[in-house]
Amino acid sequence: MGTVTINLAGLVGNTGSGIMAAGAGKEKDGQVKNGSIFAGNINNISNDRIEQKRASARKQATKAIMDQFHTDNEVTDTMKELRGRNMEIDQEIAELREQRKVFEEDQEALKDKYGITSDSEEQKELDLIRKAKSAFNNGRLGDLTKEELEQVANMDPSKLSEYQQRSLQLDSIMSTMFDAPIAELEKEKVANGSVVGSLKQGLLKTSYKGISKAYKAADTIMEAASKEIMGMMWDDAKKHVDEKMQELVEAAKEKAEEKEEEEKKLEAAKEEKEEQKELTEQIQESTADQEQLQGEIDKILKDAELLEEDLKGLVVDGMV
Repeated sequence: MGTVTINLAGLVGNTGSGIMAAGAGKEKDGQVKNGSIFAGNINNISNDRIEQKRASARKQATKAIMDQFHTDNEVTDTMKELRGRNMEIDQEIAELREQRKVFEEDQEALKDKYGITSDSEEQKELDLIRKAKSAFNNGRLGDLTKEELEQVANMDPSKLSEYQQRSLQLDSIMSTMFDAPIAELEKEKVANGSVVGSLKQGLLKTSYKGISKAYKAADTIMEAASKEIMGMMWDDAKKHVDEKMQELVEAAKEKAEEKEEEEKKLEAAKEEKEEQKELTEQIQESTADQEQLQGEIDKILKDAELLEEDLKGLVVDGMV
């Protein structure tokens, strides 16, 4: 499969260069010439069109591969080709990860450009946004503390600093250009391994002797599509950063309110427990007072009996 290289120099503060594929020529108005892609004048194309382009290219690439699959009956060749494809996938993943490092270096360069340090409030806020976005995307926003949720909930997406906006755009681009493709390649590798396992068990009767040619055709299709997709990335990232931030803020507000309600319920339960404790103590004290009072009454009655006997004695003496 053809190798695609990307020249990412100048993504930070250098508009003289941009994103470029191997075999490049000169760019004109953000278009591709002789296999080159430049980020200098990216067209404003929606994410839906990006996905449509990908889906169409995948469909064509899949058809090219499947058509070739049906031309060969050698199962052993199929296994060989799939293993070879997995080796190509490993190489492609390694190249994508290497290219991703350039963006990571660009993010570090942004810190120097804007005078940001790792312990600055602006960087800490950006780190919290990234943490919250990751938790939100994985359905684990509730893992954030109440303080973190409240901090995110009170953020105004329109007031993010230029450094934060640029960093989040780079995050979005890295996710789309590298992380998502790597995940797809890894899925393809797993699927290829599954096919090989099935072939070993004799479950698959059709061979794939010409798969290498099919993959080359698919690669040509995908590379052609990538030339348009590459130009869509920057504007797509810029467009959706604010939308995703607003969605994150609203979700954080909701989760913060939930935690607030939980705390109120816990506090109410605690107060009720204290009241029950006080009532129990009062009952115990009342019981003790009653016992003491009964003792006093018994003593008075006993003294009264003695007095009555004494009076009787005096009357008898007087009569005598």
